[in-house]
Amino acid sequence: MVVSQSVVNADSVLGLVKLRIREILDGDIPPITDLLTRGFSCPRRYWAVGLERLRTRYAPPSMPRYGYMLEADDKPVGVILLISTQRWVKDRQELFANLSSWYVDPAYRSHATQLLRRALTNKQATFLSISAAIHVRPIYEALGFKCYSLGQLLAVPALARNRQNARTRIVELDRFKECGLEDEERKRLELQASYGCICFCCVTDGQIRPFAFLPRTIRRFIPCAQLIYCRSITDLTDVAGSVGRHLLSLGRPFVLVDANGPIPGLPGKYFPNATPKYYKGPGTPALGDLTETEATIFGIWSPADR
Repeated sequence: MVVSQSVVNADSVLGLVKLRIREILDGDIPPITDLLTRGFSCPRRYWAVGLERLRTRYAPPSMPRYGYMLEADDKPVGVILLISTQRWVKDRQELFANLSSWYVDPAYRSHATQLLRRALTNKQATFLSISAAIHVRPIYEALGFKCYSLGQLLAVPALARNRQNARTRIVELDRFKECGLEDEERKRLELQASYGCICFCCVTDGQIRPFAFLPRTIRRFIPCAQLIYCRSITDLTDVAGSVGRHLLSLGRPFVLVDANGPIPGLPGKYFPNATPKYYKGPGTPALGDLTETEATIFGIWSPADR
């Protein structure tokens, strides 16, 4: 489906080329994978696995399955991926879309913002950017994005105490039905587990607190886990000791948590300006919820993780 088209003189050597922006289709995946591999330092398998997950997951009907591409004479020269999902916010569902992997070949960079604007056309959606490069952040801000997470806390929750004296037990994924977790939330966590996340519940006096963490490595050798899902940060601080000791038993002593400052009850060090996260739209994203974003669909990857 062609969503816009123009003819421009993209480069004096190339001469006139026909440019158009359109939705990415299944048949575009091989050349899009090539484009992403040369545009980013991530290995090809990273893109192949993530794009296959996008192909097979549920996508809201009003949003593209993969995102949009910029073509020059029918060859992809730019891409922006969209990972869309419906989330419950209080008593209603809202549409969220994670903007990811925005890249345009150097000869066509003057059309990069046009590609981004095309991705932002659904006014009913709340758009997220959770890994914006430093040079991209001013563009998002100029387009009206707001920062909802200023930095990250590198915590050692095993050193914390639970806020409640009652016994807290860990319920693993295969026993979620037994602890009374609602079907929709259970299925959501089971899906994150299929992406490689560590998912479990803490149960205290009948209260259920579900969590999901993405295994990561910092500076190539420090094992940690990034918080991907909790109902609220308060849930984490209430049972921080139990969560930390469970993750420690899995070889993950450190935890990364999106935050806007130090979090009382979570010992660690706060890093301002560490991977700030942005949003634009009618919804307000919750700290501690990165489910169905590039964080889980592709897995957070950076040179420091190698």
